[in-house]
Amino acid sequence: MKNKYQKKFTLSLTIGLFLCLFYVEKIEAKIELLDRVVAVVDSGVVMESQLNQRVQDIIGRLRSDGIELPPKEVLEEQILERLIIEEIQLQIGDQAGVKISDAELNRALSMIASENSMNLEQFKESLDANNDSYVKLRDQVRKELIIQRVQRGKVGANIEISEQEIENFLNSEEGRSKLAEQYNVQQILLSLSSSAPENEVNLVKEKGADLIERYKEGESFEKLAATYSSDQNALEGGSLGWRKSSELPSLFSNVVVKMKVGEISELIRSGAGFHIIRLSEKRGDVVKFEDQTLVRHILIQSSEIRSENQTKELINEIHQELIDGEDFKQLARQHSEDPGSKMEGGELGWSSPDSFDPAFEAVMNSVDIGEMSKPFQSSFGWHILEVLDRRNEDISDDVRKNRAYSIIFNRKFEQELQRTLIELRSESYVDIKLNT
Repeated sequence: MKNKYQKKFTLSLTIGLFLCLFYVEKIEAKIELLDRVVAVVDSGVVMESQLNQRVQDIIGRLRSDGIELPPKEVLEEQILERLIIEEIQLQIGDQAGVKISDAELNRALSMIASENSMNLEQFKESLDANNDSYVKLRDQVRKELIIQRVQRGKVGANIEISEQEIENFLNSEEGRSKLAEQYNVQQILLSLSSSAPENEVNLVKEKGADLIERYKEGESFEKLAATYSSDQNALEGGSLGWRKSSELPSLFSNVVVKMKVGEISELIRSGAGFHIIRLSEKRGDVVKFEDQTLVRHILIQSSEIRSENQTKELINEIHQELIDGEDFKQLARQHSEDPGSKMEGGELGWSSPDSFDPAFEAVMNSVDIGEMSKPFQSSFGWHILEVLDRRNEDISDDVRKNRAYSIIFNRKFEQELQRTLIELRSESYVDIKLNT
């Protein structure tokens, strides 16, 4: 009896093990069909699922743009090569410890949402409605940001741009076209024959010099133009209307581009007489005006030999001396611990918004011109500051140069990037298994 049951049990166990092995093999076969390695890249891999997903994305994009599709095997090879290069860069980023914070990732996603006229939450809902995965998109954008940072590190450091290159671009036809400003120019024309005798020329010069001085003393340019100009636009305040520098007489354009808004020129001689021009306004993508502050300060810092309380006592003593009439510049040279401004009497020069520590900036913005602050603390130590002046400065020239630099940099970056990626690819171990 015992052997009979033993035989039945053994048979059942054998059948069970066979079935288990059968199903395991089926499951493994199914898994292999679902995904497999199509390329080994150094210490990483590219999976078939990645390749298939990217192929679908590219085909969808090409079709929506009405572009004829290349043969599928050609497309797969191109996309696999792209995935291999991406994997190389991601590994470099990982080795370098590149991390993308959630805040940085959210800013990037918010920009994508904004380009689609949505906020981040609406964008997420839109993806869900179209059965697209927001989690996958976050992962993809994170990888793209890592790759961008690797590229900037690998390529950006090798790009050099000289001042002469920037000037050449700004003076080129392309530069003038892309970075063109428009100027609203006014003029006063004091007509004079080209063959006029010297005494008549001198009289017109004197008249012109007098008009320039009257403008500087506060008279309206429009009124002076209407009264004295011989130009046909005299009754319109001498306005020539909005023009690019290339649309102005060359006699004017060379002067106007160097002028500040509201500024008046010296006398300009032409065959028609003497001109006085004024830059009334200017506009364009690169035109920018910035509120700037001229400020000076005294900085006292605590140290190993001066406690926080002693520091506060010293800054209060200096403040009292200033109230009593002591010279700010002299006390700054004597006491200030800011090496950059100490010998300048504490003067920091004209500053742009957000140039200073937030606490310093807040106090500076609250103080009137010619007024002095009470002692206050920033992350650098204890300060007393005085606002000397404020102005609204035209920084368009800096913006133009920065824009020109950016255009040149991007061109060089693209060229250098291709060379760098080819080098990275050739230096990496890659085993393609797509057709195996």
